[in-house]
Amino acid sequence: MIQINDKKYILTYLIGFILLATFLFSCNTHNHPKAQIILSILTVIGGIICIRYSIKNKDALHKTAFLIIIIFGLLTVFASPLLVAPDEVEHFARSDLTSEGGLIPNYHENQGYFINNYFHQMTYSQGSTLLDNTSFMHQDITHCKSFFTSVFSQNLFYVYLAQGFGIFIAKMLELPVIFALWLGRLCNLLLYSGIVYFAIKKTPAFKKELLVLSCLPIAVFQAASMSSDGIIFALAILNISYFIQMYKSEIIPNKNIIIYLATGVLIGLIKFPYIFLLLMLFLIPANKFKTKKIAIISKMTALLLIVIAGAYSNFYASKELLKGGRIDYYIQNNVNPTNQINYIIHNPTSAVITFVKSLIFLPYLIFIKDCSFFHLILFPGLDIYNALCLIFFIVFLFLSEDLKMAKRKKLELIILFLIIYTSIFFIQYLSWTPVGYDGILGVGARYFIPILAILPLVFGHKSNSEKLTKYFIVFTTIFLSGMLLIIIAGFY
Repeated sequence: MIQINDKKYILTYLIGFILLATFLFSCNTHNHPKAQIILSILTVIGGIICIRYSIKNKDALHKTAFLIIIIFGLLTVFASPLLVAPDEVEHFARSDLTSEGGLIPNYHENQGYFINNYFHQMTYSQGSTLLDNTSFMHQDITHCKSFFTSVFSQNLFYVYLAQGFGIFIAKMLELPVIFALWLGRLCNLLLYSGIVYFAIKKTPAFKKELLVLSCLPIAVFQAASMSSDGIIFALAILNISYFIQMYKSEIIPNKNIIIYLATGVLIGLIKFPYIFLLLMLFLIPANKFKTKKIAIISKMTALLLIVIAGAYSNFYASKELLKGGRIDYYIQNNVNPTNQINYIIHNPTSAVITFVKSLIFLPYLIFIKDCSFFHLILFPGLDIYNALCLIFFIVFLFLSEDLKMAKRKKLELIILFLIIYTSIFFIQYLSWTPVGYDGILGVGARYFIPILAILPLVFGHKSNSEKLTKYFIVFTTIFLSGMLLIIIAGFY
C-alpha cells in the first residue's frame, strides 16, 4: 500500500493533468468527443500507474523509466495520426525497404526509389486518425511497386532495423496496412526503451537525470514514431551513461571505452555534430585508464572517428541527400553549400551578424513558438505548453545531482556543448538556408535532444534526494500526459 504522505504525489499529478486538460481542450475542436474521453482516461490511468510504481520501487529508476516510456509510448503509437511525426513519410519509406533486406537503397536516376504501393495509400491520408479513415483497418499490404522520391538514403541502415522488423512482422502475418505503421513504431519504441533501461541501470550516478532526459515528451514522441531519432536519442543517453561510468571509475574497464566510442560514432555517422560527444573522453583524467598507452590510444581513436564521421558526412551523406526529393527545395530556394561558403568568404561581416543573431534570437522560436511534435503542425495552446516544459527543464538543471566535477571540467563541458550547438546551426546554414539569406532555416528542437544531458552535468549542484526524485518523476509524467492531451485535443 502507498503511504498517506506519498499520495500527495498522485494528487499533484492529477491537479497538473486537470489543468493541462482544461487549457488544451478549451483551445481545440472536438470532432470525436468519445475518443477524447477514452484516450484521456487511459492517459491518466497510465500516469497514476507510473507514479505508483516509482513510489513502490524507488531504487529501480531504470525500471521506472522503462515503464514510463512504454506506457506513454504505446498510447502515442496508437493515438498518433498517420505519418504525422517530422519526416515520418520518408522514415516509413526507408523502413519498408529495410523490411525487405534493402540495407542500401537503390536509386533510379530521375525516378527515385522503388517501394511498395501500400505506402502511397498511407501518404494520401497523412495526418488523419483511424476515426477519420477506417479503411486502413481492412486494406491488405500490397506488394506492387512504384517510385518515391526520398527515403533518407544518407542514413545508415542500422537506424531502421527496428522499424523494418516491425513492418516485416506485419507482412509475414498478412495484417492490414495500419499494422505496418503500428508495429514499425512499436519496435522502434521497444528498442529505445530497452537501451534507456540499460543505460540508467549501468550508470553509478545521475540516474534520475537520465530518466527525465529520456522521458522528455519530444524524445518519447519521436521514439514512438518511425523516425530514426529514437535510436539516436537512446544511443546519446547510453553514451552519456558510459561517460559518467568512466568518470566515476577508479580504473576504467576497456569494454566501457569501446562502448562509449561505438555509441558516439554510431550517432555521429547519422548527425555529424553529435560526433563531438566523443571529445568528452578528454575530460577523463589519464590516471583512470589502465595504462598511459590505453589512454593515448583511446583519445587518438576518438579523434580518428571524428575524422571518419566528417569524411562520411562530406563525401557520402551530403551527396546521397541530393538524390532525394529535397533537391527540388534546393533548386527552388537557391540552397547550395558551396555557394553559401563562397558567400561567407566574400561577405564575412554579414554572415557573422546573421549567424550570431540566429544563435541569440532563434531559440525562442525553436523551443517555444515553433516547437511542435508534429510535422509542420501547430495547435492553439502549444506554445504555452512548450514554455512550461522549458521552465521545468531549467528548474531541473539546477536541481540535478552534483557529480563533483572540477570547475575547469564544467567549463570544458560548456565549451563542448556550444561547439555542438553552433555546429547544428552552421550545418543548417549551409545545407538548408538560401544563399545570402538573413537568417538560418530548418533548425528544429529535436536536434538538440542528444546534447541536453551535458547541461545538468554542468549546472547540477544538489545531493541525491529521494523526495526530489519523486517530484521529477511526477512532473515528467505530467508533461508526457500533456503531450498526449495535445494529440487528443488537436486530432480528435
